Amino acid sequence: MKSRKLIFAFVFFVLGFLLTFSYQYTKSKNEVTQLSEKDWEQDYYYRQQLIELEDKNKQLRNELANIRQEIQTQEQELANEADVLKDLVDQKLNLQKLVGELSVSGDGVAVTLSDSSYIPEEEHANQYIVHDRHIHQVVNELYSAGAKAIAINGQRIYRHSSISCVGPVISIDGNNFPAPFVITAIGDQHTLEVSLNLQNGVVDNLVQDNVEVKLEKKSNIEMLARET
Repeated sequence: MKSRKLIFAFVFFVLGFLLTFSYQYTKSKNEVTQLSEKDWEQDYYYRQQLIELEDKNKQLRNELANIRQEIQTQEQELANEADVLKDLVDQKLNLQKLVGELSVSGDGVAVTLSDSSYIPEEEHANQYIVHDRHIHQVVNELYSAGAKAIAINGQRIYRHSSISCVGPVISIDGNNFPAPFVITAIGDQHTLEVSLNLQNGVVDNLVQDNVEVKLEKKSNIEMLARET
């Protein structure tokens, strides 16, 4: 009986110890950690530094975006300037070709004007030959249709060239040429051909004036630059 009481006493003792230990441990865990004033100041300082860094990063990102946009704008302006410069160079080259400072070559057409092969005895021969006005009609129509360069019997002409009748020949810038007259033009073949063959156009008028006309397409026409 006495030994049983001792056992119970020991069990209660151990149980009490465990309960006390558990209570103390739980109490220590639930206590709020108290920070010193120095710790608070340090924590506040680091938080402010972090906020400043985030603001600075945001500012730098905005500046970077603006710089990229400015670079894109400048690149576009440079590209536009390059296009304008290229257009100016192309215009200069075209003008040089028109005035004969540069050689020019390409496809085009050839218009051959010949005196009439048949002249009635009772008619005047002057009505059956090619005159300067006939050549002017062809040249003007070719220029209007976009011809880049024109030559007559191999002599290159220009918009201010002189073409006139001198007896039975045609004088072109002081050089005389007899019929037939081969007028070559560099340009879009289809456009030049259609323009000359319009109804009641140049070819029809020439035929009515008893001029024999031959129109054909030509490839690789070459005209040299004006000699200086």
